[in-house]
This record gives sequence, C-alpha cells and structure tokens, in this order.
Amino acid sequence: MRGTVMAMSAAALLVAAAGAWVVSAQAEKTAAAGGDIQQQLADARARVAQVERTVGRLEDERDIETLQRTYGYFTDKAMWKEAADLFADDGTLEIGGRGVFVGKAHILKYLTWLAPKGLTDGKLLNHLQLQPLVTIAPDGKTAKARSRWLAEIGDYHKSSLWGIGTYENEYVKQGGVWKISALHAYYRMYTPYAEGWAKAAGPNTHPEKALPPDRPPTVVYQTYPATFIPPYDYPNPVTGK
Repeated sequence: MRGTVMAMSAAALLVAAAGAWVVSAQAEKTAAAGGDIQQQLADARARVAQVERTVGRLEDERDIETLQRTYGYFTDKAMWKEAADLFADDGTLEIGGRGVFVGKAHILKYLTWLAPKGLTDGKLLNHLQLQPLVTIAPDGKTAKARSRWLAEIGDYHKSSLWGIGTYENEYVKQGGVWKISALHAYYRMYTPYAEGWAKAAGPNTHPEKALPPDRPPTVVYQTYPATFIPPYDYPNPVTGK
C-alpha cells in the first residue's frame, strides 16, 4: 500500500509539473500574441496546488492506515506499552461496554489488564483489521476511520473464542505525525470456537469494578444475536446522506 501510494504521489506531481510546463509554454505564445499571460500562469499554479493537496490527502490516508494496522500488530503480541504510545496524550480508548479510558497512562493500564503477563505460552491474541475507510477533515489536522476487526482469542487447552466488531476511530495530526485521539471498538459478537455463533454468543462487556473507567460507555447496546449498527462517521458516497 505504501509503495502504491508513493508511486501515485510521484506520478501525480510529475503530471502537475508537466502540465505547468505546458501552460507556461502556452502562456509565452499567448503573450507573444498579445494574450493574458498572468491568467495562464495563475491557472497553472492553481492546478499544481490542487494536485499537491490531493497527494497530501493520499499520504495522510496511508499514514492513518499504517497507524491503525500497527495497533493491531502490537495487540497481537500483547505489546501494551507500544500500543499505548500510538495514542495522543489526551487520547481515549473504549472497547465494548467497559467505558472510556482517558490518557496514555490509563489506556496502558487497561490494555495491560487484558493480559498482565503478556504473550505467554499458549496465549493467542490475534487481531485482524479489515476494510479501512479513512475520512480526512478539510483542514488536514484530524481524521476519522471505520474498519472491521476479527479476533482469535485463546488459552491452550483452556478456552478459544471468535470475536468480531467495528472500529469507529478518530485521529489527530500533531507535529506532522498522526496519532489515535479516540479508539472506539464496538463488539458485534463473541462466541466459543467449539460451539460457534449458531449455538452460543456472549453478552456485551460492562464496566469492571477492578478497573473503573474514567467515563461511562458512550452508548449502551447488545451484541449478537441482537442487532446494533455503529453510527457511520461518513455520509453515503452516492446520496450524500
């Protein structure tokens, strides 16, 4: 993905440069014929600026996808400190129904609580992330993204679970670097591997007394077999609604 976007970026800039050169050449001919060279040059600069904005947006989308994928790889391996470092200092984390955890320190405490000893023998924490759709704010300073997640959770000879859900996350660009400002993982389903979703499905989680959140859950909902659709952060691309 990174190589593809960079290739697109380079190609776009080359096209813009070539276009500007052609317009400049045309402007010289226009001037020789008594035309408006300043307007020709202004048009060329506007085209180059538009291409640069498009390239910048593509690069932002790539960087946010890389950031979110990195979070998944770190959680796979119970690298909690590294995962918490992906958040802004005042970032928030909300997973399932356990409430909102605010700030890197509390986010790290929550993540560590999930597996205090890390990735020990027999522990499985696979965390796949799929179908990312990134929306960059017009000012290029913040963004939102929706994606799916698929989890394989297990303890050898003890338990095994399938988990699926949706991310609706927010990001902020600080010092030229994108960071997670709000991670919200909605649960869709957790089910024992042996029984499967046709026979068993666990309820949504809830705030834990052993690890109280900073804020209550932002939304209360039921997981499969109930139906709940996390709100979309972007409009329908065809209807605009």
